Amino acid sequence: MAKDQTQVLDTADAAATASAPASATPAATEKYDYTKLNTLAVVSLATAISWVGSVAGVITGHIALAQIKRSGEKGRALAITGLVLGYLYIAGSIFFGLLMLLFSLRGWVGGDSYVGHTYINGGNMPGNGMMGNWNGNN
Repeated sequence: MAKDQTQVLDTADAAATASAPASATPAATEKYDYTKLNTLAVVSLATAISWVGSVAGVITGHIALAQIKRSGEKGRALAITGLVLGYLYIAGSIFFGLLMLLFSLRGWVGGDSYVGHTYINGGNMPGNGMMGNWNGNN
């Protein structure tokens, strides 16, 4: 009877090892090779995440895409992300600059909205401060 039990166990072990994929173990321990990554793609992403570096991110992103196409290196997604972020920052800066220009032309910002009020030591009572009323009628 002991011989029959060992045959059953051996058969169960063989079935368990046959069902496990052989390629699962080596792929899990494989490391990513960073030497095949395009350096300018990383620089494009790193500089494009700030407003100051957005132009540099766009320039290095275009150069990185050209290098990746020519050499077959990795990092295409990084370069595209750097380009998108750089262009978004540039477009946002232009949009908000035009918006502020429009607001200043309409008189909604940058104007003196406190005309007729005393600025120093007088609250809202005209001419009550030490320096008088600052509305141009001193």
